[in-house]
Amino acid sequence: MNIKAIQLKKFLEKSDSLYKNIMITSLRARQIIDDRFQDFTIEEDIEDSDQLEELLEDVDYNVAKPISVATSEFMNNELDWRTPEEESDI
Repeated sequence: MNIKAIQLKKFLEKSDSLYKNIMITSLRARQIIDDRFQDFTIEEDIEDSDQLEELLEDVDYNVAKPISVATSEFMNNELDWRTPEEESDI
């Protein structure tokens, strides 16, 4: 896995608030985590170890980390977001 530093200057290009940018990225990472977790809740009804072994064989351990995916999406302008003030105007 390659780890690259993100220049703070590029991260602040989206808006002037570092806090806002981090919150947007972290909320998207949480969405990704929740989506991945839902895939596993389907298999909660496992009754024996053979079914568990089959499930573990199908797990992809090389999936990108949610924060990496969210940061990449944010930096590539793939995310849309609204502030609470904008939502009250709708």
